[in-house]
Formats: sequence, C-alpha cells, structure tokens
Amino acid sequence: MKFLIILLLFISTLFTNELKNSTSPYLLQHKNNPVNWMEWSNRAFRKAKKQNKLIFLSIGYSTCHWCHVMAKESFSQKDVAKVLNRYFVPIKVDKERKSDIDSYYQLGFRLVNNRGGGWPLTVILLPNKKPIFFATYMPKDALLNLLNQIVNTKREKLEKIANSIDRAIKEAQNTKLPPVKIPHNLANKAISGFKAIYDNKNYGFSIEPKFPQASSINTLLNLYEITKNKDALNMAINTLKAMAKGGVYDQIEGGFFRYSIDRAWQIPHFEKMLYTNAELISAYSKAYKITKNPLFARVVKESIANIEKYFNYKGLYFSASNADSKDENGKEKEGYYYIFDYERALEYLINSGISKKEAKEALDYFGIESMGNFDGGEYSHAHIKSNTSKYTKIKKLLANLRAKKEYPFIDKKINTAWNALYIKALFDTSVVDKNFTNIATNRLDNLLQLMYKNRELYHQTLLPNKPKQLGLLEDYSFVANALFSAYQNTLNSKYLELYNEVVKKSVNLFYKNGNWYLNRDKTIKASFDDGSYKSAAALMVENILKYVAISGDYSLLKVAKKSIKNSSYYLAKAPQYYPTLLNSVLLKKEELYIIKGKKEPLLELNLEDILYPYLYKKADKLKGFQICGLQSCYSTLKNIKRLKKELEILIKK
Repeated sequence: MKFLIILLLFISTLFTNELKNSTSPYLLQHKNNPVNWMEWSNRAFRKAKKQNKLIFLSIGYSTCHWCHVMAKESFSQKDVAKVLNRYFVPIKVDKERKSDIDSYYQLGFRLVNNRGGGWPLTVILLPNKKPIFFATYMPKDALLNLLNQIVNTKREKLEKIANSIDRAIKEAQNTKLPPVKIPHNLANKAISGFKAIYDNKNYGFSIEPKFPQASSINTLLNLYEITKNKDALNMAINTLKAMAKGGVYDQIEGGFFRYSIDRAWQIPHFEKMLYTNAELISAYSKAYKITKNPLFARVVKESIANIEKYFNYKGLYFSASNADSKDENGKEKEGYYYIFDYERALEYLINSGISKKEAKEALDYFGIESMGNFDGGEYSHAHIKSNTSKYTKIKKLLANLRAKKEYPFIDKKINTAWNALYIKALFDTSVVDKNFTNIATNRLDNLLQLMYKNRELYHQTLLPNKPKQLGLLEDYSFVANALFSAYQNTLNSKYLELYNEVVKKSVNLFYKNGNWYLNRDKTIKASFDDGSYKSAAALMVENILKYVAISGDYSLLKVAKKSIKNSSYYLAKAPQYYPTLLNSVLLKKEELYIIKGKKEPLLELNLEDILYPYLYKKADKLKGFQICGLQSCYSTLKNIKRLKKELEILIKK
C-alpha cells in the first residue's frame, strides 16, 4: 500500500511546470499540466522573441467552471500539450490577480467579436504581445484545428492581422467623445433609462444569464431618496424580493450565487463570489433602511453568516467558492453540493422526526421537487414560494443533509479590493444590526495590517505568503471607500487621515491627463462602466468629492470635474448603464452635506430617518452643529431637532 501511494505521488509529478512556484490558486491548478505554462512576465516574452514563437495566452480564475472543463479536455492532454509546447510559449494569467491584463484583452475580444467575452479567455499573440485571435472556451478538437491553422499561416499575414487589431484596441482606448452638458433632469432621465431595460415580469435588468447588478439597485435606491419617485423604489425592491425568493439565493445556508442562467432567478451558476455578496449585502441593507422589510434583514444576516462560516480566515476573507463539487464517485459536478435528491431529502426529514405531511409541505415550500428542476430533472435546487420565513428547523436539517457532501473548492487568496468591498458592506449593515460595526472595524484593521505596508497598498496574497503585488486602482478605490465608512461609523480620526492619504495617492498613481488607469504604469485605461462589480474609476470620483468636502482641500476638485466632463457623453446618452458613475455625479449635482460637531453628539446622531443618500459626519470642536456643502457652510445650529429640520429644508430644495 505504501509503495502504491509513493508511485501515485511520483506519477502526479511527472508533469510539472513553473506554475508550481506560484501563489495564485488558479495557476496552481495548472501546475501538473503537461503544457509548459509560464506566468505573465518579461522572461516569458523574452523567450517568445528569442525563439520567434507565438504566445498562447489563457486567462481564467480558480472557480471558473468552463476553465476547469477546458483544463480537463485540453490542457491535461498530451497531444494538445505537444502542439502548444512546440510551436508556442504558453502563458497562464489569473484574471483576479492581473485584472488590468484581463481588461485589456477582454476589450480586444469585444472589438473583434462584437460581443462581450468571458472566461476562460483564449488569446493568441505575436511575441510583441499584439493579439491575432480571441476566443473563450474551446473544445479540444476546435482548439487543435485552430492551433494547426495558425501554425501553418504565414507570419506576414498574422502580423497584418495583429497590427489591425492593435490599432483598433488603441483607438478604442484613446477615443475621446466630445463632452456634453449633463441634463438638468439627470435623475429622472436615469429612472426612465432603467425602466427601459427593466424586466417587468421576472424583475432585474437583463434577460439571461441574469446578473444581480447590485450597483444598479443601490443607485436606484439613491434615486428614490433624491426624487421620491416610486418607480425607482419599486424596480429596486421587486428585484431584491425576486432574488431573495429565487434559486440565485442559497435558501438553505444563505449567500448569493454569482448569477442565474434563466430569466426567473431560479437556476443559478453555483459560484459564490465575495464581491457579489458584498455588494448585495449593501443593497439589501439600504433597502431595509428604507422599507424596514424583515425579509431584507434576514437576507443580510444569513448572507453574512454564510460568508463568515466559509470565507472567514483569521478575520480576513477568501475570494470565492467553486460551482463544481465532488459527487459520491469523486467526480466533479456542477452544483452537486447544493442540489437535493427529493426522495433522499424526504426520507432524511422523516427519519429526523418530521411528519411525512410536514416534510412534503416543507420540500414544496423550498421548491425541492420530486421530478427535479435541475440537471435534466435528476436533482432539485431550492427556491422558496413565498417571502415568509418558515420551516426554520427543517432548513437546518436540510443544511445538515447537505453537509454530508464535500464542500466546493474555496479560492483562499486574500484579495484587497474584494475584502474592502465586503468590509464596506459590513459597515452598511449597521442599519440592520449595530454589532456589525465592531466586526467591520476589526476586519478593516486586519486588512490594513496585512496589505498596507510602508504606505503602499498591495493587491492580493495567498497566506501564509507575504503580499508582493502592488495595489491596483480597484484596491485603492475600494479601500478608500471602506475607510470613509469606517470614519462615518466610528469618527476615529485615524481612518479619516488614512482615507485622505489613500485618495491623494490614488490620483498620483492612477490618474493622468484626464484619464484613470487600472495599473501603475498607466498603460491600461480604466472604464467607467460597471462590470462584475462597480467601476473603480467611477468610485474614485465619489471618493474625491467626499475628500474635498470633508477636508476642505479643493486641489483635487478639478480631477473629479474633469473625470465627469470626460464621461459626460455616456451619462447624457444612457446613464442607466453607468450606475456607479451616475451616483458619483448625482452626489455632486444634488449636493452632499457634511454635518460637523463634537464627536460624542455626532456618534449619537441618528440620520436613518432622513432618507437622503449623501449625508456625512465630521468631528469638529464646534458648539452645536454645522451643515456644510461642497462649496460652503451654513449657520451653526444649537441642537439635533433644529439640525434635522434644517436638513429637511435643504434636501427639499
């Protein structure tokens, strides 16, 4: 037996490549491929130039289902490896580690194919990094045919294609649409825009696959608070309710899956991402603040409990969990951990002391069907048929039954930007439970201790390794946002001081001549449209406006104004497609208010009953309270009653 184990270990190491030394969970998944993968590096490109080889670039991430499929079908096979190793320099990129590289080539895919890309992203490059071909997942035969075709194509022809694509990407990045005047009725125009893309039947803002689009929901809730337009509120609330009832929400253990493959939010793609849950927890918290609907509070608490159970590691958070998990035979199967066999579930509940009648009623309530509703009808996935909270005991029993299976793979890297998003969400949940503020503060301190060294922010690491990759725009933008929330909830000056420092440094590192860049060498421009999560560049505009208002330093105001001016064409044309940018512009257009006063009275000041999205606090040595806008301050007020009355007058203007 001992000999057999040694033999198996030896066989598993017959194929290794340089990815074995990586700190990326995704790259480590490919360390035993027979493909001679290299990481994205100058050394890899020098090799390609020296050997005059094309580059086969594969971009993915560790919990990507189709990345796993392509790895098994193609990258684990000797015949594919033989072609890649002989004719190409194969490079693997973790898109969550190098989001700037991924963004650049996703733009290329979109320009060439006239549609959005995805993962795995397959790109063939010349040695000078210019792309000649883009695809996403490719079956093995199609991949081999493509590789043979490209190998047998004359280099002159490939260079012509590459130059054409390279010009198109550069033109797309450098195109400056003429600035236009932002409509005076921007808020109402945005609401009309959201109505035009709103699904009145199933709710949400797309057809299929259906993503939660939390930034759109958050902005709609802000629009309601500004305008009191019930359409804005109803679009947001109906979507939140539909997701809370649907299969896109884990009805048994809490937390959201990445998206739904159908229009009705019922059948999810079973990945759980830290960023998805972070942004949705914020949205549900804000909806609870406005409506006091107990469903929203329950979703917030269950989602946090789920993240804390599976993603929390020493007060920081892992990145994601896989859609696939192992069945009884050890075979990876999409959604296996989350789905139920109806008869097994029924038998388990009865054996646990639940009457047959109640067990059947509960399974019907949870949408776990005898004919199945997932994977060809073989298995069932839970979704509830009403918004009421029922069958608490049975939910726990179903969680226990599910726990008999192996939990999906968890990507254990600590991503700074995503941790900051989640920490910001924890601060937002203070409207649901004040205790979350203490948790959020602790987590923020942990993140800063690990990722903020010598006044430098780092992007990610796989513990126990120390972080080495310097921070990207998204890290600075989201950490700044979390720091501002920390200050608002604690009025601890250390968070405000660090917020000011991070915002100013962000401008120095990632802004130049009216443009925001994803990376420090300012080679890849940042977009203002929201992708899988909110736009870091758009959020930086908000960060700067808050910085100007709370610090009184107007030196950066021109940066925010120029950013808004350069993006005005998009906002004027279709503001609904740029929700984070829209929110930043509304913050300036509708006016933000800083309430100044002594620390203790300000901490006790409850602003939850004033429905306006841009109210903030700053500790000061004033007698009483003072309200300041972005440009000027108003008279000092002696007590909270007068303060709230004055705020209501200002908000209604």
